[in-house]
Amino acid sequence: MTKAVEHSFIQITDTEIHNSGTGIWTTYLKNYIQNEKPAFLIHTGDICYENGLRTHIKSVNSETMGVPVYYGIGNHDLVKGNYGEELYESIYGPTWYSFDIGNIHYVMTPMAHGDHRPSYTKEEVYRWLVNDLRNMKQGQSLVVFNHDILTTSDNFIFGINEKEFIDFRDYDIKAWIYGHWHYNYVRNQNGVYTICTGTLDKGGIDHSASAFRVINIAADNSVTTFLRYPFIKPQIAIVSPQRNQNSPLEVNGNLPLSANIYNSNAETKEVAYLIVDVESKEILSSGNIEENRSDWNWYKEITIPSLYSGKKLSLEIKALFSNGEEASSTQIFLYNKDTPVKLIEGEDWNTLLKNAQHTGGNNFSVGNKLNLLWSNNVGANIFMASPVIGESKVFVASTDDNTQPKSSVSAFDLQTGRLVWKYPARNSIKNTIAYQSGIILAQDAESFLYAIDASTGKLRWEKKLDTGSYPYLTEGLTIENEIVYAGTGLYMSAININTGDVIWQNTGWKKNEAATTTLTIADNVIISGSQWGALYGNDIKTGEFLWKISEDGMSNRGASPSYHEGKLYIISNKSFFIINPTDGKIIAKKELGYNVDVTSTPYIGEKEIISGTADKGIIALDKESLAIKWNISTNPSLVFTAPYTTYPSASVETSITGSKDAIYFGASDGYLYVVNSETGLIFQKINLGAPVFSTAALSGNILIACDYGGNVYAFISNE
Repeated sequence: MTKAVEHSFIQITDTEIHNSGTGIWTTYLKNYIQNEKPAFLIHTGDICYENGLRTHIKSVNSETMGVPVYYGIGNHDLVKGNYGEELYESIYGPTWYSFDIGNIHYVMTPMAHGDHRPSYTKEEVYRWLVNDLRNMKQGQSLVVFNHDILTTSDNFIFGINEKEFIDFRDYDIKAWIYGHWHYNYVRNQNGVYTICTGTLDKGGIDHSASAFRVINIAADNSVTTFLRYPFIKPQIAIVSPQRNQNSPLEVNGNLPLSANIYNSNAETKEVAYLIVDVESKEILSSGNIEENRSDWNWYKEITIPSLYSGKKLSLEIKALFSNGEEASSTQIFLYNKDTPVKLIEGEDWNTLLKNAQHTGGNNFSVGNKLNLLWSNNVGANIFMASPVIGESKVFVASTDDNTQPKSSVSAFDLQTGRLVWKYPARNSIKNTIAYQSGIILAQDAESFLYAIDASTGKLRWEKKLDTGSYPYLTEGLTIENEIVYAGTGLYMSAININTGDVIWQNTGWKKNEAATTTLTIADNVIISGSQWGALYGNDIKTGEFLWKISEDGMSNRGASPSYHEGKLYIISNKSFFIINPTDGKIIAKKELGYNVDVTSTPYIGEKEIISGTADKGIIALDKESLAIKWNISTNPSLVFTAPYTTYPSASVETSITGSKDAIYFGASDGYLYVVNSETGLIFQKINLGAPVFSTAALSGNILIACDYGGNVYAFISNE
């Protein structure tokens, strides 16, 4: 065991391999460990049932991984036997233990309950902990592992009665690291990080990205983390300038070079570029790209002499990874100092799919050929928060599932991409934001609702909505008539956007597992839902609970409905539904034969209904007969988010937007697609090199797209 004060380790959790066995993710994990050399690997529980317990250890152990491997027990690891942990102990050893590395005392504690009753009691664990912590050395800090979170409050107390308890703060606790929820979520609870990691081998229950977590310990015992995504071979996508297009230029006239680079096996060590005049073969510029704007994106601005304006140039970008692997990409573009741009601004895009009914499309001037106008980066990941457009600005929200406080709402100038302002949020903003009457509304994972002045970026008001007994919130909000509808469960509320006053609060149904749904307004009904729960309807004026649908597979759902001509259109589980919003009665149900547990809201075109799927790209139904009209199978996802999907699933989590005869969508394979809505013919396929989970926004002849690497793109069409 290393004695280094500074060290790192890797957490995995909830692999649940009982019916699938270990997969290719173990190879990527092993390769990363061999290349980056963490001190140890720890699994925080839910290996899963008898078969999983017997199988997992064969692939993930100290010998196969090349570092010490530790395990913790989860609720699904307490299985049938003389006592719940009997099989686990026979394979993995004790359910509670401790060890030291550097100045950190690490403690694994057991899950208190599960599928079968354990033999241990809370008092036994407490007595052992008291003795264990008593032996900590002076100057040590504490990190605790468990399958579940201890508390959502700032009081890290574990005890058996009012007189016998442990205050972990007395032992300088730095972090409580857990799994169980299948979420990626980090919260600073008054100086103590509670760190939840989702599943590295599949999408999370709340559509969290498939990832393992690297945790770094500094010399002062402070903790930082970052996520790593398996399944990605060494790759580079040059996202600016785009292939065979005019190069976008910064306001200062510089040429921006932007590339998304990733390799699951190792960290990116060095990035270099070379620009050559295609005709003369003259080298115009070369060097290193040193600005790493996110876990995917690398960026540099360079100057090209004006005399090369109008010429074709070749850009090559190479990446060297820490294991010696390399990747490169080359593309030709037209360098033009004075490119005429016909930018046409249109209507505001207020929320997901333009409005609270989520019916945006068919009234814009975007054609079937997109050209990059500008790109920028928010310095963090962008998850399912669709960009909104208003006041000649683009508003974007970011997520940060690590310890660095990078979550924010950013405003960019619509014409130039210049950052106008950035407002920092307490935690990740994972889903839909909204704009109306000069105010941006956003809610973060800690359930704080922010009202931000759209012109200045200053906070007008904020409100804590709470999440009850669940750790966090991932749902999206919506807006109409200067009322924002936000929160979920018993904290779903209607709030005046000017004053922050609560108009009503739901009392009819409780929150369940976190869902990626965004609230939908259907005349006098507000539609909401929860994962593993139901689809709900509440009176929009009073908040009165009206109806719910939990049968027919409607409980397993991340999608939001669109409201069109008096009907709700929604996908759930493996079916498409048409529903009466007044009473919640199902008008029609179409079995699709596809897994559609994705966040995609159906696009209602003139002849087609189009949505994403969890494993087969997108599908189009005939609007009249509901027969499947065509299907586009995208590439396998770079990162898996749809619940329990894994390689080689080809997911589209985004909703489809449309204009004229074209539709637009980003996919988890890292491409932005332009498709003929009637035939499914692909007009254009743009490689962004990072998965796209955020639905595009349209205004005039402008399309705004975002990728998971934090890039914001403005494309225009002059057709």
